[in-house]
Order: sequence, then C-alpha cells, then structure tokens
Amino acid sequence: MYRDGIQPLGDIFESYLIPLETRENITICSCKYLQNGLCTNPEKPEICSIFPYSPLAFLPEECGFKGDIFLKREHLMQRVRKLKEEMLDYQTRLTLTHDKSEQRQLNRLIQSHQAFIDKYKVYGSNDW
Repeated sequence: MYRDGIQPLGDIFESYLIPLETRENITICSCKYLQNGLCTNPEKPEICSIFPYSPLAFLPEECGFKGDIFLKREHLMQRVRKLKEEMLDYQTRLTLTHDKSEQRQLNRLIQSHQAFIDKYKVYGSNDW
C-alpha cells in the first residue's frame, strides 16, 4: 500500500497500516491483518477486496497482490501496444486517402488512441 499525499486514507485504514519503509516521500505500508499474503481480518472492508486500484501501483515484495497486479499491468501494456499498432495502420491509411471525411475520422482515431497512451506516459507507455 502507499500513501503520503498520493491518496488520502480514512481513519479505519490508518489503523490497519504498518509502515515498512519510506522512499521519496512515499510510505510503503502493509496491513496488520495480512499474514502470509492472506487477509485475516474477520470484518474485511469491501475496499480491501478491490485493492489495488491501479495496475501501476507500487507494491512491496511481500504483498499478496503482487501476482494480480502483474497480470493487470500486463493487460494494460498489451492494450497500449494494440492501440499503437492500430495507430500505425491509421497513419498509413491517412497517407493513402484523399477523402477529407476519412482523413478527419482517421485523425480523430489517432488522437483518441494517443490520448489514452499519454495517460500512462509517466509510467513508460511510450516504450511499451
């Protein structure tokens, strides 16, 4: 888990956290109910069932969500690569067509795909 300005946590979650280390103003935490990668909290909140929220979340090595987050990250990277392939096709078609309507449509698709890819630029989406 992570905090310190990235995402405010409610009081209940503050009481669950055990700080492990701090790096660049981010405190890496574990849950006091996490034992051998499994939750032992008899009153597990729903929010814990859907954690982590992002496939790009930084998780400590011993986190039980490590495998799940890896699969989600790979799915996202695969989606970005697919969008890049489609953009190449659109760009090629753009150079071959003289139809203004088709050019506008292709440019809109390219811009839409690029906007999605740019959302993950800070995570390296340009290199995926």
